[in-house]
Amino acid sequence: MKKVHLSRRHLYQLIAVVVVLLIGVIMFVIGKQHIFLLDNKTLESNGKTYPAFSIVEVQVNRIESLELGPRDRDRADVRGQKHKITVRYTDRSFEEHEVVVKFKVPLSQEMVLISLPALVGGAEESVWLQPYEIPVLLTMPVDDEPIITDEIMPMDI
Repeated sequence: MKKVHLSRRHLYQLIAVVVVLLIGVIMFVIGKQHIFLLDNKTLESNGKTYPAFSIVEVQVNRIESLELGPRDRDRADVRGQKHKITVRYTDRSFEEHEVVVKFKVPLSQEMVLISLPALVGGAEESVWLQPYEIPVLLTMPVDDEPIITDEIMPMDI
């Protein structure tokens, strides 16, 4: 059996390759972009109803605050896996409340739906944070109507 001998030069090259790969992995995780759909709609889950807010102000990470009305949905583009969402709302007795929640989004999720009423209502994370897939039209609509042309004026002029 031959003995493997690493010269100093080969050792430095191996260390450089490992460092570059490690930096690439870190940059991928940090730079992964997610789309949050912030939803202010009434939600019913497990027999419990979470009513929509009349007006709610939402801030994701340090992005500018968004104001949503009932049955409203808005979008926030974020980077990374760890996020902080701040929800400010006024209840029926005109008292202002602020709820701050920190959470992680799986690396494989590109788009998630966040139900604000369920988040504030204390529901489990699986209720207020759900993966969202863009609806895709499976089949193209078929036009059964024949095309009618007017024969009043000849087309060859």
